[in-house]
Amino acid sequence: MHSDGYLVEVIYPQPVSKRYHYLSRQPLEPGQRVLVRIRGSLTIGLVYSCQPLSEGVSEGKLSPKIKYKEIEEVLEDFPIYPKTLFPFLERVSDYYLTPLSLVFKSALPSGLFKVPTRRITLTPYGKGMVLQREDLASLRILLDKDLSLKEFLRRTGLSREDLKKLEAQSLINIRIELPQSRFSTEKIARVIRKDNLPLDLKELFEETDEIPYSLLLKKFGSRKIKGFIKKGYLEVYKVPKFRKINLMCEDVGSYVLTPLQHSIVEGIWEKVRSFAFQPILLYGITGSGKTLVYLELIKMVLAEGKNVLVLLPEIVLTSYMERQILRRFEGEVAVLHSGLSPRQRLAEWIRILKGDAKIVVGTRSAVFAPIENLGLIIVDEEHDPSYKEENFAPRYQARDVALLRGSIYGVPVLLGSGTPSVKSFYFAKKGKYHYFEMLERPKTSPPEVILVENRKFVLFTDVALQEIEKTLSASKSVFVFLNRRGYAPLVMCEDCHYVFTCPNCDLPLTYHMDDDTLKCHHCLFELRAKILCPNCASSFVKYLKAGTERVEEELKKKFPSVDIVRFDRDTAGSEKRINDLLERLYSPHPKIIVSTQMGVHGHNFPRVALVVVLRGEEGLLIPTYKSAERTFQLIMQALGRAGRKDEPGKVILQTGFPEHYVIRYALAQDFKGFFDEEIKRRKDFVYPPFVRLALISLSGTKEERVVEVGEKIWQEFEKIRKERRFNCQIYPPAPAPLRKLRGLYRWQILIKSPKHAILKELLSLPLFTKNYGIKVELDLDPEDLM
Repeated sequence: MHSDGYLVEVIYPQPVSKRYHYLSRQPLEPGQRVLVRIRGSLTIGLVYSCQPLSEGVSEGKLSPKIKYKEIEEVLEDFPIYPKTLFPFLERVSDYYLTPLSLVFKSALPSGLFKVPTRRITLTPYGKGMVLQREDLASLRILLDKDLSLKEFLRRTGLSREDLKKLEAQSLINIRIELPQSRFSTEKIARVIRKDNLPLDLKELFEETDEIPYSLLLKKFGSRKIKGFIKKGYLEVYKVPKFRKINLMCEDVGSYVLTPLQHSIVEGIWEKVRSFAFQPILLYGITGSGKTLVYLELIKMVLAEGKNVLVLLPEIVLTSYMERQILRRFEGEVAVLHSGLSPRQRLAEWIRILKGDAKIVVGTRSAVFAPIENLGLIIVDEEHDPSYKEENFAPRYQARDVALLRGSIYGVPVLLGSGTPSVKSFYFAKKGKYHYFEMLERPKTSPPEVILVENRKFVLFTDVALQEIEKTLSASKSVFVFLNRRGYAPLVMCEDCHYVFTCPNCDLPLTYHMDDDTLKCHHCLFELRAKILCPNCASSFVKYLKAGTERVEEELKKKFPSVDIVRFDRDTAGSEKRINDLLERLYSPHPKIIVSTQMGVHGHNFPRVALVVVLRGEEGLLIPTYKSAERTFQLIMQALGRAGRKDEPGKVILQTGFPEHYVIRYALAQDFKGFFDEEIKRRKDFVYPPFVRLALISLSGTKEERVVEVGEKIWQEFEKIRKERRFNCQIYPPAPAPLRKLRGLYRWQILIKSPKHAILKELLSLPLFTKNYGIKVELDLDPEDLM
């Protein structure tokens, strides 16, 4: 390599802090993908920097101890991630004390770090030469068709060095196949004229503007549908299927803002139009029209020539917000979430890079999307726990990272929620965030909520059954909420009282009647249900407590002629089952819908006049500081399923803890009252937002070793805390609430400090990065202490 070459710094998606250096004959841009060798294997890396050897880094000054390798191949002639966003990822790395390589791994689609499919073709010049020169006879297999590089090498026996020479002679082209955006579509029927609508159509579209075309086809047949279209009643259009389940929604194509909505849009636009960093919180109760506010603001930002990033919670259903953006800004939207295949996600990523999308809509990791020239970041349902990455480093909170991105690049960030997080509402009250609220429902009235004391914890109280009967008799539907799948979450031997538990997690197995199995919802371990008790060999077992399967069974017994639709992850397994579910959900007949939290995320099912919350207190039993907040939010979301445009709904809230403050404030639908009570408790017990948390999780196959390492780390941290007089509290190692999970014993060390800087200094010490022979993981700002 001569002095006119380049020294290239390369990042790998591996948990290592160092970067690797390679030599290149050509200048490369930061963000380009390159194929390099590491420990003999071909690997994809990302160029971090590129410096000419002739400018201050002469070949003679390269480390004599290192044998520098050359870059094998440059995969694209453009960066796959913009250099302008590198400082953002560096700040995320610095805040969460995570190697930059792992931040890049989280930020980029997984498919980018897989060796891509490459195809080899003859150039026009090459086609002429292979027929004239015998030494090129091996290339003649390319005359009929191009081949994948792997197949070509196998069939010809040529080496990669041989290919480089052939390419240098302009005989062949080697190209990478980048995927194109291709999505399956589904047909939707939308009503466009409701006056004088035929009766059989009217009952279908009474509470929704659109339904699956398949349901319409089954009811009327294609000939009659064509007649409806011809008469101007309906239109049929296709939507890309980005998620597993597409739920229908009201068309807001021709909406008119209410005076309150208009004033909110104007107020927020005053903050946004400067296009400088402005943290804004919008608290809007269910039905207040937050989505319309978002749509107006997006339209205004686009009119100024800026782009928009919209973050949504990670759910299997297409959200109302997502559908409205896709419909209103068709062709200008790129979508990034787990509902896409790796190939689809990569294709959308390339669209964003090329500037083909002005709006990016996505879930947690979309906060890293390569969209530039941003004028607004929206985080919808900012309280949702799915914004927190719980499993892999960096364990970032997307809402907080969105605020960080906004602060670095001068972008306004709008946080919206019907039940804001305690942290965000606290910052709004303190004046750290601009605050707007929408507390009126222009189209619906708040539901009537009836508290039913259920100290005996029966599944259905008499009041609930009477209200269900009354609702069905009025040809309306019922939504029953229980946030637990399966038939029975506890299976016990009648003779010796042994509880069937998971061998990997030491947690009770859940009985699923659908396939007659006992399953662990944490590690996917399962057993046939018809087994003898491993303790006493008895065949008699009791199924205790209840999940959605049992609720469905009980309702079928009590209302045998009513359609009971169970809507949870177990029933939405296959395409056929999903289509059957949607057909039943949108059919006009009265029904009872039984669902978990999957069914309460902002979806209004037709004709639901009654919501029954079976065990309102269940989330309060989870031992984490956010259990009250999450339980309140979930109950409020469930309450939002009740009611119709023309009349208020009714909610039956069953609970064994009627005096608990979460239940009391949910009953009154009083978020501010709940916040005032909860913030006092957070302050008394020293939890966020009054303190910063760090959680060190230790896990291993031998619990004695886990405890031993935990004690050692804690003692060392305590010693350093005292020596340096750090203002923090370090709790001794304790078993995690889920003590054993997926075969590993789990202990925790919790650290509290009023300042992040103190946590950073303490946790940056080499002590934490030692190899202890067990898993030692760090979570800064943890939200789940389980």
